[in-house]
Amino acid sequence: MNEKKLIQEAELGNAVAMLELAKYYDEKSRSAREDKVGDVMTMEDFLKNLNAEEKDNPELKAKAYKYYRMAAEAGIAEAMTELGRRLYDGIGVTKDEAESDEWYRRGATAGDPAAMRVVAFTSDDPIEKFKWYKRSAELLPSSLNKKDSIKQTAINYAVGRGTEKNLAKAEEWLAKLNDKDVAAARLEISQITGERTWMEQAAEISPEAMVKMAESFVKENDYRTALVWYEKASNAGDFEATSIIGDIYYIGENGVEQDYKRAFEYYERAAACGYNMAAIKLTLMTYRGLGCPKDLRKAYGMFRKLIRSREKFFGVYRFNSVVKFYLAKILEHVHKNFEEGLTWYKRAAVLERMDERESAPSVPEAMYKVADTYFMQGKFAEAVQVYEKLAESRARFNYPYNLEAAKKLVWIYELGEGVPRDEAKAAEWREKLQAD
Repeated sequence: MNEKKLIQEAELGNAVAMLELAKYYDEKSRSAREDKVGDVMTMEDFLKNLNAEEKDNPELKAKAYKYYRMAAEAGIAEAMTELGRRLYDGIGVTKDEAESDEWYRRGATAGDPAAMRVVAFTSDDPIEKFKWYKRSAELLPSSLNKKDSIKQTAINYAVGRGTEKNLAKAEEWLAKLNDKDVAAARLEISQITGERTWMEQAAEISPEAMVKMAESFVKENDYRTALVWYEKASNAGDFEATSIIGDIYYIGENGVEQDYKRAFEYYERAAACGYNMAAIKLTLMTYRGLGCPKDLRKAYGMFRKLIRSREKFFGVYRFNSVVKFYLAKILEHVHKNFEEGLTWYKRAAVLERMDERESAPSVPEAMYKVADTYFMQGKFAEAVQVYEKLAESRARFNYPYNLEAAKKLVWIYELGEGVPRDEAKAAEWREKLQAD
């Protein structure tokens, strides 16, 4: 590419040269960033530092913006859309959402389907949304964006949003989608209209719709029918639905008899698919002997395995405080290893963390256990600190261990047990108890 010649052409008013030059600088800025990142950086690190790396090429980005703007002002629809994006994201220019919206609209009016879709997505006017979704669906090349525009057009026809309701046309547009996208559209139509027929049609192929069908019957307290749909979703590979079936049998919901053995079987199936919440419930049932023979040593091994797991569906360690608490109980009472048990009580109380990313809520009973242990060991300041943290962890003392911690603080401060007497603090905690 002859950069100087393009600049000359652009300065003489050649709109095509302006656009080519903008793309050239845009590509050059990306190439420079990739060169700086280097081949040895992992994809994770690359994505993490992508925004920071983009800021290292302000001159190239500013040049790209300049020529995109020139091309847009010269009437090129594609440049108008790109100018809108850069103004919205602040690439090579100060962020300006109002002007960004203006250029997207100009791009849509000039015939750029990508701009049409953006205008449709951001507009609050249902008539305008329908108009631009339909036009972008007709003009966009095959892509995820085109499928979404088709889907929205079909939905709008089906519910009469922004246009006259027309079920025949809705079906015509749905026919342009694959089965999965058709099911998603029908499910969305059902959620908008409240008509279960659309959901039933989606549920013929979609596990998500099967679950929604089940949930609709749960709201009606018809757990027998809900089970039928959860079972279908489970057979279609939805392991969360499998675990929910276990919940229904474990609790014994309306019309469904409590059955620990069947609950255990469904938790076992869900756990085998890698669903950690089911694995936790399965482990607790083994610990308590519900639906299976009580086996503390087996439960110990299961708790240990869960501690090492990473819950990919609900966040790192989110549910593992309960696991840590029961592991601590087994270590203390079965293995008679009090010191290691105390370590796990602290982790269950989130007073110590296995990992800085850990996000699990604390177990109040574990926190109380740690505070009592500190007190018995003569670590009075540490005990008081944990008692106070536990007592303050609820606005009202509606959990027994929060209440007991508050009572213990009144006693400690009033009698000076291990700490200097402090009648003011004793009165403060007594007042909180009485207020509750």
